[in-house]
Amino acid sequence: MASGTTLLMIVLFSVLILVGSSLLAMYFGRHTKTSEDWAVGGRKLPLYVIVGTQYATAMGGGVLVAHIGIAYANGWSLFIYGGLVSGGFILLALLAKWLRANNFTTIPDIFEHLYGDNKLLALLAAFMSFSVPFGGACAQMIAFAKLYNAITGIPINYLIIVFAVVAALLVLPAGLTSVAWTDFLMGCFMLVISVISGAYALNMAGGWSNIVATVPAEIIKFPQGLLSVGMYSIGLWALSILPGTLTAQTYYQRIFAVKEPKDAAVSLIISAFVIFTAEIWATVMGFSIRTANGGLAPELASGWFLTQIPAWFLVIFAGFIVSVLVTTVDSNLQSACVTFSRDIYQKILKPDATDAQVLKASRATTIVITVLCIIMGTSLPSVLGWTVATFAYSAAGLLVPIFGGYFLRNKKFTTPTGAICSVLFGFLGCGFAHLANTSIPYVGYGLVGSLIGMILGSLLTRKQYYADQH
Repeated sequence: MASGTTLLMIVLFSVLILVGSSLLAMYFGRHTKTSEDWAVGGRKLPLYVIVGTQYATAMGGGVLVAHIGIAYANGWSLFIYGGLVSGGFILLALLAKWLRANNFTTIPDIFEHLYGDNKLLALLAAFMSFSVPFGGACAQMIAFAKLYNAITGIPINYLIIVFAVVAALLVLPAGLTSVAWTDFLMGCFMLVISVISGAYALNMAGGWSNIVATVPAEIIKFPQGLLSVGMYSIGLWALSILPGTLTAQTYYQRIFAVKEPKDAAVSLIISAFVIFTAEIWATVMGFSIRTANGGLAPELASGWFLTQIPAWFLVIFAGFIVSVLVTTVDSNLQSACVTFSRDIYQKILKPDATDAQVLKASRATTIVITVLCIIMGTSLPSVLGWTVATFAYSAAGLLVPIFGGYFLRNKKFTTPTGAICSVLFGFLGCGFAHLANTSIPYVGYGLVGSLIGMILGSLLTRKQYYADQH
């Protein structure tokens, strides 16, 4: 734990970052007049802001702890992990122009465009789209609280409450507009601190030549070290990371928000490379920490690094942690709120709602969901486990109907019933494999189930469905 003076400086610097971001959000709130402004930034966010917010959203607490731990234990293998994340963005670029041209706002809008106005399908898509950002917001709040508790000693529950309130203040005024601009500015700060901390860690390790001489050859030798984690683990990563990246609504919303439709695919390709810099940083950190102290448990590597840096740098790095986590929380919180206010409130509960009512509902929903996140984070110790599960279940239910529906949209094969079966079979496939505790990630079984559901459901209904279209 930091000394009294250092603790005070950490708190003050962190508060400065959060207050500054909140004031910026309020500034953008003055120009937010419509629900579209709130949901997708009025579809007028510049390319560089989109790239910055994609980077900040993807960074998350996992990079700070888990990714450094992977590099510490398995070296260059982290590049495979990062390549899968960036690869997901490249694959999304295949749909980007179509996604932006159709002026979607949420993932359920995609389902409606592909499969028509089906209330059951809309509700299923909304539930799947909502669960991931809601779970992600809870998880990142807990991650922040645990990291800051280790630095400051402030009780975890207090930290969760404060962090949740600040995240809500970033979302409330202008929705994605304020989130994207604050993410962009924090993302710039994060890039700068990544370079500084990476250079510091390299120096602490005695330079790259000393790292190469000290770290075990099987993880430092390139390109052999890419496979040091083992093909089985790489396969598990592929089943977990790619589907999750390809179905995360937070990423889709930024495609919908880019100002120029022609920039949609470009924004994703640039984002893929910028996001990969986070893995380069984590790899440098992991190698450097392993050189300085090779006897740590991998998940403790980043925590140990914090005990080695001088007080002034700890203050700055604490601000870095705040930036990384708040940009992920506010993105997830805003995405969850948009799903509820537009896909459930506007489309199902109150179809005749005015734009002003939808905007008001978006802000009200932000408060309600923030309170729910606080309750979950402070009362359920297992919340991290089930939030991870939401990513698997959601990906299993959404991937096949989105991409299958897109690539077969002109083939007269997919039907609303096929899409419903795809979502339900994906969910059930995940559930059965989860209960069976299979060695292969249960999302894999869910994806197979989803594909079977799409094929069977569409085969059984396609003749009647397309006959009725005429």
